[in-house]
Amino acid sequence: MDKKIIAVRLKKLDRVVSRLKQKRDLNHDNYIQNQDHQDVTERNFQLAIQTCMDIANYIIAETGMNVPDDEANIFKVLSENNVIPEALGKRIKGMVNFRNILVHDYLEIDPDQVYDLLQNDLPDFDEFARAILTYIESRE
Repeated sequence: MDKKIIAVRLKKLDRVVSRLKQKRDLNHDNYIQNQDHQDVTERNFQLAIQTCMDIANYIIAETGMNVPDDEANIFKVLSENNVIPEALGKRIKGMVNFRNILVHDYLEIDPDQVYDLLQNDLPDFDEFARAILTYIESRE
C-alpha cells in the first residue's frame, strides 16, 4: 500500500473540512438566506465524503479486504477490519447516501439538513482521518 496516496487524500480532506468549519460559524438564518454559503458548503461536503470514500476504497483494494456489495457499506468493511472504530463506521455509513443526493438529486437538498450536518457531524471527518493515520502507522 502506497502511504503517499493516502497522505495526499488526507491533506485534501483536511483542506475541505477546514472550509466547512469556517461555514459552521454562520448563524442559521444567514446560511439559509445565502445561496453562496449553501453552494460552498454542499460542494465541500461532497468533496469531503468522496475523499473518505476514495481512501476507504483504496485500503480495501490494496489489502484484499472483501469488496462490499453496496457502495454504502465501504465504511462497514473498514470497521469490520478494525481500520476505523465500529461506532464511527455506523455513523458515517449515511455519508454515501448524502453524497449521492448532493451529486445526483441536488433538487432534493434540504438546506436545513445540511446546516444541521454542518453543526454536528464535522468531528466524524477528523475521527476518520485519525483512525486512518493510526491504521497506516500500525502497518509500518
